[in-house]
Amino acid sequence: MPFTPEDTLVIRSREFGDGSEYNLSSTSSIIPDHYVKRLWRKPPLMVGAGAVKTIQFINKDHNSNDRSVAYSATESEGTMRIWTGGYGDDGSEIGSLQLGAGTGLKTLEKSSTMTLENKTGVVKAMLKKTNHMSTSRTFTGPDGVDYKWKVIWVGNDPAFPETTFRELHTKDSNHPIATTARLTRRDGTINDEAYPVYIAERGIRIQSWIVATLIILDRIGA
Repeated sequence: MPFTPEDTLVIRSREFGDGSEYNLSSTSSIIPDHYVKRLWRKPPLMVGAGAVKTIQFINKDHNSNDRSVAYSATESEGTMRIWTGGYGDDGSEIGSLQLGAGTGLKTLEKSSTMTLENKTGVVKAMLKKTNHMSTSRTFTGPDGVDYKWKVIWVGNDPAFPETTFRELHTKDSNHPIATTARLTRRDGTINDEAYPVYIAERGIRIQSWIVATLIILDRIGA
């Protein structure tokens, strides 16, 4: 069911709308009700005597009753693998990233190869920029539909934003189908390494791709 937690903090974006979707007279209706699931991206951990870097996305509903690990990513010797479940839980591999030579975004996106289910290609081709100057990235989902991750700047000065977050859009939805925006105080403070992932009902069917593309974009610094 949709949930609208109390004690909320509004984060506005010029790309989200004109603010009419928020009822500022009540703090219980600030989170848009189309977000039906919340995951929490924990800070990376080093496991196996520090040889393997692990990132976990845990289920974190509004009551915090379910805190199981939904997805995890492990990185060792230039290879990142993305799994369902926690580290060592024998989950299914849903994606991977083979880091190429060099450093920096422009180099890594050209030299690194990613796999999502049965699709493999260079990162630059599978997570395409919408244009040369854009920070948005598009990908074709497992359903054959195109999706776009937009980077949203927060603050009064576009040249020096206070923070940024991502929104996932597709043409058949009037709302973002996922966001990493901090919509409540429980989502932590700006620039924390951990962050939430809110997913709309429209995004549930590509939930694993939402997480996997976020992990890859974070890793290459996009």
